[in-house]
Amino acid sequence: MTIQDPLLYEKTLHLEFRPERVFAAICDAGELRTWFAEEVEVAPRLHGSFTFWGRNTLWSDETLSEGQFITAYEEPRILAFRWEMEDMVSEVRFDLQGNDRQCRLRLRHLLVEGEVEPGVREMFADFWRLALLNLGWYLETGGPMMRLDYTEVMGDVELQIHLAAPPPQVFQSLTLPARMDAWLSRRAKVELREGGLMDFGWSEVADGAAQPAGPTVITELEQDRLIAYNWRWPGEKTQTSVTWHLEPAETGSLVTLQHEGFPDERDSTDYKQGWAGFLCLLKIYLERGQQWD
Repeated sequence: MTIQDPLLYEKTLHLEFRPERVFAAICDAGELRTWFAEEVEVAPRLHGSFTFWGRNTLWSDETLSEGQFITAYEEPRILAFRWEMEDMVSEVRFDLQGNDRQCRLRLRHLLVEGEVEPGVREMFADFWRLALLNLGWYLETGGPMMRLDYTEVMGDVELQIHLAAPPPQVFQSLTLPARMDAWLSRRAKVELREGGLMDFGWSEVADGAAQPAGPTVITELEQDRLIAYNWRWPGEKTQTSVTWHLEPAETGSLVTLQHEGFPDERDSTDYKQGWAGFLCLLKIYLERGQQWD
């Protein structure tokens, strides 16, 4: 079977930790269970097992002992493993370089056998983006930023995250175009009133042409407490709605995101992963003043 483009995902992170510390986080089963997967079995050596499954793993909620093993291992520089799912075989490779103060981590996910649709590539991209965000947060704080439950992905989406920023600051990050562009949108346009325009500047190719995608019109607005807007995505028959609820918390805000209007039988993994990633980007932006480059 011919492979058109073997690259499924690629990302380079710059981390303020020694390569030895980062390498331990990606090959020690105990650490991986904290930030990456619910269940992990690792034998850190060439051809040793590298098996992960459970509710926090995309398309792998049950044990998959075969087809997951280490294909390259050089401590603390290289870790690669084979990841096999149904009719697709892939390889994930981590390359680390650095010194006593910092590390450059490069992740490449490559297709080895089989074919994938564009939507599957996007799913892997969202999966790895969230995983790497959790890795960076774990190295800094000792815990993940957000773990998704992939066993509950049908129908509407609801996610929560705690932010160490007061609701007015969060609200500004959701409604002021300059701040939105720092973590979410591309040249956002906002008319901050009910019935006003909400545009992230996103587009999606459908029927051979780029079409506007994402939010359209603000439907509800409560200063520093709530904003809701309609959502339209090219190729989808149903218009849906997105609502952000902001509540004061002891050390900041509790943010609840709801994306509603999906049929109960729709697999909404794509939106659940996508919004989880954006919530984490918002957290990094507000708490660290950083952007995901």
